[in-house]
Amino acid sequence: MKVQVRLFAAARERVGQGQLVHELPGGATVGDLAEDLFRLYPGLEKMRLQFAVNASYAKEDTVLRDSDEVACIPPVGGG
Repeated sequence: MKVQVRLFAAARERVGQGQLVHELPGGATVGDLAEDLFRLYPGLEKMRLQFAVNASYAKEDTVLRDSDEVACIPPVGGG
């Protein structure tokens, strides 16, 4: 299956693009996707990303489906 991955702020800078398509086996979870992304883009793991699937925050055990959109959201600071 293929999922659309959207990257924001510092995550986008580390990957070098704001969007990519990632292929995973059927039954893969958000955690599986995260592991793949951390392996492919080593700087992401240290960012403590949160993930949203189809605009809803998701836990690592959330099962993905073909064509899902997964947002990788880094912590936001400011004040």
